[in-house]
Amino acid sequence: MKAQRRHTLSTFLVVFFFFILLFLGLFAEVFESQTPEVDIAQIYANPVPVSELQQLKSFKLTNKHGNFVFENTHPQQNLSGPWQMIEPQVLKLKSDVISKIIDALNVIRVRNFHRLEPINITSFSLDNPTLTLFFTNQKNKNFEIKIGLINPIDNSAYLSLSGQDQIYQIDPIEMALESYDLAQLVESKVFAFNMASLNSLEVQGKNGFLMKMTKKEDHWQDQDGAKLATAKVEKFIERLEEVKSYSILDQLNADQQSFMENTMTSPIYRLKVISTQGVRNFNISEVKGQLPGMNVIKSGTYALSNDEKQSFILIDGAQLKMLQTKSSELK
Repeated sequence: MKAQRRHTLSTFLVVFFFFILLFLGLFAEVFESQTPEVDIAQIYANPVPVSELQQLKSFKLTNKHGNFVFENTHPQQNLSGPWQMIEPQVLKLKSDVISKIIDALNVIRVRNFHRLEPINITSFSLDNPTLTLFFTNQKNKNFEIKIGLINPIDNSAYLSLSGQDQIYQIDPIEMALESYDLAQLVESKVFAFNMASLNSLEVQGKNGFLMKMTKKEDHWQDQDGAKLATAKVEKFIERLEEVKSYSILDQLNADQQSFMENTMTSPIYRLKVISTQGVRNFNISEVKGQLPGMNVIKSGTYALSNDEKQSFILIDGAQLKMLQTKSSELK
């Protein structure tokens, strides 16, 4: 009797487990059919929204050499620019820098993911990044990219992107922007204008206006409303864009900064540029004497600075004779 009961119980358990396995198999089949296939390639796709960075208003790069701020003078914010550095000094950005940065961001390869949480932020040095890129596009949308630890052992880097809750382990980007300095970013030319975005330009001397040109619908006019010749206006702007610096003074000590600020108190020329990007003011003064502790001032040197006087661009005064042009000469 006991043997028969054990046999019956065994049979029952076998049948019971068979139905459980059958149920689980059917459930798995249904569940699998309702679950979309996971695209592994998509998981490791480039997280940087490069398509949103094709029309940019401004760009800021921060690395071990400091903060570099640029604005796009193109009226439609095309990457071609030209781009003007506005901090720490006024210089023209090299023509291919922005396009190369976007191209480098476009081919980022993701290796792995980590949660964006305090311990990982610290471990991967994203709280003290080696490189920060801050973009503002045509729609005034901001994108901040931080590059933290660059691991020389496995040749990888760690990236975070504003608005995303992950840290990406990536192959290092092709441009070593974490070590770029002023010389690698800018030209020696001072100004980067775009005629299509320029609305007004005026030059004042010690005795008042030397020239003022203002765009009025499809033509240019002077301060009295008299029409100017478009070809002559464009030629003047081209000549202004050819002005080059021969040295840049920044990170000065207290005595040097005081010397240059005193120099700038009596400008020979004042430039006011109004464009679709806003209003920019520049002062140009003759540098008399030698900078304390340095021997960089040549005879006939002028210094250009903006209102903030964070740095000073040294220019050979012979290049500035064209600023004596009067509005009447552009008719």
